[in-house]
Amino acid sequence: MATLNARIGALALATGPLAGLLLRFPPVDLIALKLLALGMTTFGAWAFADEMGVYKPLNRAGLVSFAFAAIARMMALLAPAGPEQARLLILYAFALLLAVLFWSVAFLHRSGNVKVIGALGTIGTVTPLLALIIGHLFLGVGAALGVTTLYDLSTTSRPADAEILTVIEFLLFVWGLLAAILLWRGNISSSAAVGLEM
Repeated sequence: MATLNARIGALALATGPLAGLLLRFPPVDLIALKLLALGMTTFGAWAFADEMGVYKPLNRAGLVSFAFAAIARMMALLAPAGPEQARLLILYAFALLLAVLFWSVAFLHRSGNVKVIGALGTIGTVTPLLALIIGHLFLGVGAALGVTTLYDLSTTSRPADAEILTVIEFLLFVWGLLAAILLWRGNISSSAAVGLEM
């Protein structure tokens, strides 16, 4: 049976990423609502980590990675468009993918549907994560060799709202929705989470 912590966390984990994803499309930048969606997602991630067992290394690593992602996203929302915002968004994308990867690998240590979702999450995050890492390696090598024609998001002044961020946030939404279903149904539980019931 799901704890109250799991039920509330499931609601936050399902609605926060959905709101964040939908708020990417209006022509007006609704920063306050985006911050609210980020806060809901962070609350859900924290409840999720509690239920999974925050004392376990993979769950703790996922929570720390998500904290880096949330801080970077908050700072990017408040920063003016330009190189600094772009660097923050790169950190956000990398840390968010890393968090989902850690939690997906933690799912692989469970059984049944949880393990299947863990495998899907792991596969879904590895490709964009490798793309980010390889892209930065090539940019670093190009810079070391004096190649200046390589496109570098972090040195342009255009708005840093790349399509890849929409893909990554869609991945977070799908993964968060599946994790929320598992939380709501009580499929994710930890011995430490029992004490979180009010």
